[in-house]
Amino acid sequence: MKIFHLILRIGLGLMLLAFGLNKFLWFMPDFDFSKYPDAAHLFNSLRYSSHEPGGPGYILHLVGATEAIVGLLLILKKWIPFALIMLVPISINLVAFHLFVNLPNIGPALLVAVVNGYLIYKNWDAYRAMFQ
Repeated sequence: MKIFHLILRIGLGLMLLAFGLNKFLWFMPDFDFSKYPDAAHLFNSLRYSSHEPGGPGYILHLVGATEAIVGLLLILKKWIPFALIMLVPISINLVAFHLFVNLPNIGPALLVAVVNGYLIYKNWDAYRAMFQ
């Protein structure tokens, strides 16, 4: 079972590191939003959140930096409980985005949320003091 948890932790870390760095370097193709104009509009407004039309934004860079840092922490096995809690708002927003405006591409978002929830459950002793 330890190997399973190791694979989940490192797999989630690698996934987050890749998707986080992609928000800076754009080396992966974007999802196809051609049939989902609401998703395209929301994604572009997050990507280009500048006051200039088409200018660089900061929101996806902030999310990408958080994903990359959390991914590195998970891979390096440093501050695991902290990293998992930092990932909760991103997990919720990933699932909400795909649930409401781009349902066919919800798979990776659900994978991140489920693995994050499971790893939080497995590390629950670290959070017990917060809920007393």
